[in-house]
Amino acid sequence: MKRADKVVEGGAGFQGGEEKGKVYWISNLRIWYMTRFIKGSRYWNGFGTDEPAEGEINTIVCEINFPPEGINRRIGAAFARDPLGNYYVVHRGKLGGNYSKKFFEDNYKGEWTDVVDGDRKSRVVVIGPLNETLPENIRDFVYEVKRIKTDFNLKEKFQKILNEYKNARKGVFTGHPLAKLLRTDLPNELKKIVPESDYLIKGSAGQGNWAIIPWVAIMDPNITDTTQKGFYIVYLFKEDMDGVYLSLHQGVTEIASTYKDPEKVLKERAVALRTHVKDEEYLNEISLGKTRYAPLYEAGNIIAKYYPSNKLPNDDELVSDLQEFLDIYKKLEPIYKNIIEDKGKGTDFYTYLRLKEYHFKPELVENFLLSLKVKPFVILTGNSGTGKTKLAQLYGQHISTPEIKRYLIVPVGANWTEKRHIFGYLNIMTGKYQSTPALDFIRKASKDPENPYILILDEMNLSHVERYFSDFLSALESGEPVPLHDDPDCDFHSEITLPENLLVVGTVNVDETTYMFSPKVLDRANTIEFETLNPREYLLEEGEPGEPAGDLEFLEDPLNHDASDPGDLGGIRDELVRELSFFHEKLQRAGFDFGFRVTREVLEFMRAAWVYEGKPAKWENWERYLDAQIKQKILPKIHGPERLLKDTLNELKDHCEGRFPDSHDKLGEMVETLRIQRYVSFIR
Repeated sequence: MKRADKVVEGGAGFQGGEEKGKVYWISNLRIWYMTRFIKGSRYWNGFGTDEPAEGEINTIVCEINFPPEGINRRIGAAFARDPLGNYYVVHRGKLGGNYSKKFFEDNYKGEWTDVVDGDRKSRVVVIGPLNETLPENIRDFVYEVKRIKTDFNLKEKFQKILNEYKNARKGVFTGHPLAKLLRTDLPNELKKIVPESDYLIKGSAGQGNWAIIPWVAIMDPNITDTTQKGFYIVYLFKEDMDGVYLSLHQGVTEIASTYKDPEKVLKERAVALRTHVKDEEYLNEISLGKTRYAPLYEAGNIIAKYYPSNKLPNDDELVSDLQEFLDIYKKLEPIYKNIIEDKGKGTDFYTYLRLKEYHFKPELVENFLLSLKVKPFVILTGNSGTGKTKLAQLYGQHISTPEIKRYLIVPVGANWTEKRHIFGYLNIMTGKYQSTPALDFIRKASKDPENPYILILDEMNLSHVERYFSDFLSALESGEPVPLHDDPDCDFHSEITLPENLLVVGTVNVDETTYMFSPKVLDRANTIEFETLNPREYLLEEGEPGEPAGDLEFLEDPLNHDASDPGDLGGIRDELVRELSFFHEKLQRAGFDFGFRVTREVLEFMRAAWVYEGKPAKWENWERYLDAQIKQKILPKIHGPERLLKDTLNELKDHCEGRFPDSHDKLGEMVETLRIQRYVSFIR
C-alpha cells in the first residue's frame, strides 16, 4: 500500500460477481490491487492493469491468494522457504475462473521450481523473493497472466467460421484454411480451458467434401471417444451460418443403426437426462437446417445455448457457458451410464436414488433389496408420504430401459373381492377372456426371464387381501399354476405360472378405511416399515450414516441367489439358532410362534446379507441384519390385547436392548400403544 500513489473507491469484477472497496493504483508499475481477509478461507488479493477511476468496477487480471495458515492446495499462492532461510511468494498455477492449470503450464514463460509441499512435491511458479523487489515481481506475473489470457480468442474463431464458411463451401475442400481452423485451431483454443487429460476435443468440416453442419465436440473418454455414440458437448454450426449452438448432445449414428425410430429414442433419452438439469433457460429444441440429417441431429439435443452470428458474446461469456456445460456433463455422466445405457445388473441403485434427489437411509435400501432376493413378495408399510410407493417405483425405473418398462403400479380398489381383479375372467357373454394390466404384465415378465419385473400393488389393504390375493399367494408358495378358466373353446391360456423373475411389492397405508393383514399374508412376506423422516434430516440431509458398502452387483440383482455353500455364516450359525429359538419360545407362549417357513426365510436373508458383505470368515456385523429380520419377519405377526401380550413384549424389548436397536424401538412403540389402547398390532 505504501507504493500506491492513487486510491479510489471502486471494485474488481470477476466471473460470478464483483468485490467493492478501495482500489490501490501504483502508476510506475501500471498495476492496481485490492485486498481483504475472508474469514476461514483466505487472504484475497486481486490485481489488474487498467488505471482505476472513482466508482468504477475494474476488470481483474489475476488473484494471488494465500491460506490463513498451513497448507491449502486449493488456494493459488503460498509462501516457500529455501535452505538458506530466504522466503518467496510462489503460485500453483491455478488462475481460477475458466482457465485450467494445464493451460497455464503450457503458456507461462516464467520461472518454475519444485517444492516440498507437505507430504508431497509440487511444481510451482516463483513470483519473487519476499523483499523490496516483490512489487516488481508481482507486476511481471500479472502482465504475464494478462498476456496468456489475451492470446485466447474463442469469439474471433467462431466469427471467422460463421462469416466465411458458406462461401468456402462453394470451393475446393482439400487444404482449405477454414477446414484446418475447425479441425485443429479451434480445438487447440478450447484445450486452453478444457483439461486435455480429461477430455478429447475433435472438430470436423467434412471428409473429402464440405460438411453441411460443421462441428467441434468435447468428449469424456469414459463415456465416448466418438461422436457416433454416447453423449458429449458439441458446437453445432447452423447450415445457413446464422449462428452456432453450444449443445449437450447425443451421438446419433449408433442409435440410427440400432432402432427403427431413432428420432423417438433420441428424444426420449434427451427427456430422461433433461429432468436432471434444473435451469429452465436452456433450449430443449434446436434448428440446424434443411439437410436430411438435420432432424436426427436436432433430436439428439439435450440442452443448448444459441449464439447468433451478428451477436456473438465475448470470450468471458463463451468460456463461462462452456464451463457450465462441463459441470452439467460431469453430473449427468453416472445418470447416463446407469439409466440411458442401461448397465442393468450391478449398477448403483443407491446413487441413482440420490441423483434423483430422493433421501432413503442406506439400511432401508439394503433391507428392501435383500428381501426381494429372499422372497419375491415384500410389504412396505408406514404413514402416507413416507416414500413406500416411490421407492418401489424408482427401483422399477432402475431395472427398466428406455425401450422396456419392467415395472407396473396397480392401485388396489376397495371393491376388490376376488382374484379376477388381478387375473381377469372369462366373459360368458362373449366367450372371450377379459385380461387385466396385472395379468398382461405377468405374461410380459414370462417372456423375458433373464430380467426382473416388479408388480407394485398400491394400498393393497384397501380391500381384504385374502379375497383377491389368495390364489397369487398360493402360487407364489407352491410354484403351481393359477387356473384362469376351464372353457375348452376359449383361445386364452387356461392357466398361468408365476415366473421366477416376477417381484411383487405391496404398499400399506393404515387408517379407518383399511383392513388388517392376516398372519397368512404376513407369514409369506418381509414387512418393511417406513419411518416418517424428520424435516431437518430431509432438508439438510443430516443423520445420513453412509452408503451401502457391500457387493452391490449381488445386492441389486434379485435373480442372483449365489448357490454356493454358506458354511457356518461367518461363525454365527449357532448364535443365530439360539436367537431364533429364544423368539420362538417367547412368542409360542403368547400364541404367535412361527413355523419352518419363517425360520427358513430368515436364514436365507442372513445368508444373502453374508454374501453381500463379502462372506467374511468372522462376521461381526450380523446383528444389524438379524435386527432387520426380527422386525420384518417376526414382530409383524404380533397382535392382541394387553392381558395376552404385556409380559411378552416387555421381555422381547429387554432382550433386544443394546443389540437389535430397530426391533427394540419398535417393541417400545408397541408397548406404549398397548398401555394406552389396551390392544396392539405391528401395522398400526
